[in-house]
Amino acid sequence: MNELPIETVNQEAFLHFGDIIEKTNSNKKLTINQGTTIRHSEISKLNLNTNNGESYISIFSGEPRKFPIEIKILEKHPLATQTFLPIQNFDWLVVVAEEKNNAPNLESLRCFKINSEFGVTYKTNVWHHPLLVLKKQDFWIVDRINNKESNNENLVEFNFNENDYAYINLNT
Repeated sequence: MNELPIETVNQEAFLHFGDIIEKTNSNKKLTINQGTTIRHSEISKLNLNTNNGESYISIFSGEPRKFPIEIKILEKHPLATQTFLPIQNFDWLVVVAEEKNNAPNLESLRCFKINSEFGVTYKTNVWHHPLLVLKKQDFWIVDRINNKESNNENLVEFNFNENDYAYINLNT
């Protein structure tokens, strides 16, 4: 069991796993709506493969977990990206890992503290922990859903061995 440090996130540190959504990440700024709005374009690229599925916006309502948080499960979405946009103004956590032999590599686990003003898009096939909030919090979610089948072809879960996991302690 290893303690996982909480890192401050930035686009460069997170680039391997996806995008940090913030307006400063836009290289394309357009003035629209008769000069009353600035559009910050192309902040995060989405891949919402809709073959046998559809793209939806949902709301996830997250409940905080007790610390230390044991990281015993990760998931990935092989068919589409998944985007989280916080509704309330609270910081939150993201845990990600690289893949090794079709499974998450425990040695590559990283935990990022996400500023309340940022969203996150996970790339396809990026191992990540289910939603981790520090306070009760809602998120807009953009992802692919297949309501026509009982199995979720866009969700793969991995459970770590009983003694082979990490944990997060907020006091570190």
